[in-house]
Amino acid sequence: MILDKFLNLKGTCIQGYLHLENIGIVCRIESKNQKATCPRCGLESDKLHQNHRHLVKDLPISGQPVYLQINRRQFKCDNCQRPFSEELDFVAKKRTYTKRLAANILEQLKEGDILNVSRINDVTEEEIQRMIEDIAEEITEPDLSELKRLGIDEIALVKGQKNYCAVLVNLDTGKLIAILEKRTQEELRETLTGWGKEVLEQIEEVSIDLWLPYKNLVKELMPSAEVVADRFHVMKQINQELDEQRRAEKRAVEAQKNKKQKAEKEAKLEVLKRSKYSLLKNEEDLTEPQKIKLEAIKEKFPNLKKMQELKEELRTIYETSKNPTEGLLSISEWLAKSSSVFTKSCQTIRNWFGEIISYFERRTTNGVVEGINNKLKLIKRRGYGFRNFRNFWVRSMLSWHLVC
Repeated sequence: MILDKFLNLKGTCIQGYLHLENIGIVCRIESKNQKATCPRCGLESDKLHQNHRHLVKDLPISGQPVYLQINRRQFKCDNCQRPFSEELDFVAKKRTYTKRLAANILEQLKEGDILNVSRINDVTEEEIQRMIEDIAEEITEPDLSELKRLGIDEIALVKGQKNYCAVLVNLDTGKLIAILEKRTQEELRETLTGWGKEVLEQIEEVSIDLWLPYKNLVKELMPSAEVVADRFHVMKQINQELDEQRRAEKRAVEAQKNKKQKAEKEAKLEVLKRSKYSLLKNEEDLTEPQKIKLEAIKEKFPNLKKMQELKEELRTIYETSKNPTEGLLSISEWLAKSSSVFTKSCQTIRNWFGEIISYFERRTTNGVVEGINNKLKLIKRRGYGFRNFRNFWVRSMLSWHLVC
């Protein structure tokens, strides 16, 4: 039968089908097996006890919805003297959809959200939630036997509420290892110690942001690992201090009361208008209007000029230093001339000096982690309908560890 080939459900036969307008194709199918295995004792039985027919949704055929009227037969076990339902490979017990439909929908969820995916596939949001919970049981612990370089970062689960999750990544494979509900030393300790001493001892490098509890924990649990302060977080702090100065300059201009200098005040405010990215972006990435804006800023605001140029100089040091010695000397020189304007950032760099210089040994960064964080943020932005951390965790791990 041609429809058998379209359905491609091995071990089943189609007993009949209907094409119902505005509904789709309904196929009546049954297993070809004349026996079933008792789940209690493992013996086979061919004694039919009852027929149980119910409808499940399957993958569409040529755009037509497909429903399977399946007969999950009950057999009676001679050994146990009790009835049992046969196992069907293509549909799980107590589910109203086939396994392959669930797999297809989960694949769609990687690029979409629950509401739209449910509408496209004509399934309920509750059914999709069940699919997610079912697949969560199949997510196994990632293989850590070859883990050498670990990246630790964070992501805000709810923006603006300081509710951070810790993100752990294998920097060599670019795969997500774990997401922890809380970014606390206690929760991270529990996860890391759960990996076992053998895994912790094989880790050679850990790239972290500038958060002291991470550093202390790595030193405690992985004493042989080199801690690297992620360069992007160093530059992030530099940019934050530069932007704070930009805002301070704007407040100072706005506070000017001298009416004779009104024209100058308005000119300066116009220069500072939409100036943030002209100052913070990498200079080679600026658009022409941003370059013009930057030159105007430098002309009117000497402090911002100096800070922007020092920011670019530090970035160049990161890009061009060939070894730890060169990096150490260059950053030391940079600190000497930057302390007067980058007060907070220079103190942070001094506090993390060894870990910052370690970057120049192997040039390890959390760039891979940042890429994963961006993907996690995309998951959040799309909504995905997640109602709690577990749902977010499943959706995130799904993207890296399951092939549907």
